[in-house]
Amino acid sequence: MQRDIKLKNCQVYDDTGDPIEGTLEGRFVLRTNYGEVYRLQKGAVQTVNDWYVEVTLRLTAANAALKYFCVEQLTKGKTPILPMLIGETLDKEADNSELVRISDIYLNPEELTLWEAKAEGNDNATYEIRGRSNKVPDFLEKLPEYVE
Repeated sequence: MQRDIKLKNCQVYDDTGDPIEGTLEGRFVLRTNYGEVYRLQKGAVQTVNDWYVEVTLRLTAANAALKYFCVEQLTKGKTPILPMLIGETLDKEADNSELVRISDIYLNPEELTLWEAKAEGNDNATYEIRGRSNKVPDFLEKLPEYVE
């Protein structure tokens, strides 16, 4: 049976635990770096040398508190750090959900759009911020195993 799994709800929290409004989209990707180790009996095998969670957020410009926070920190020569993000995946048919929490996200925007205007079109004003975390993802809720 094919499930209709929806990607829903990404919530960003500040250092006081209050939500930062305006998150449209979010993505957490576990990235790994491999190295080769030579074993006498097996030969060369790949092992994980390093890993991190890459975080990408797309936010609306209408609620720009996170953008202002990043600008304030970056112009002081500091790295903006988000204490926590929670993302939710939802199975509406079976009423199951998956919640994953990522902690200590170091934001590293190479560029941050402060203002933009376009001559044509009616695009919504949004901006994207990237970062990474070296903390293990915490699954607060997990989806059950589905039987096909």
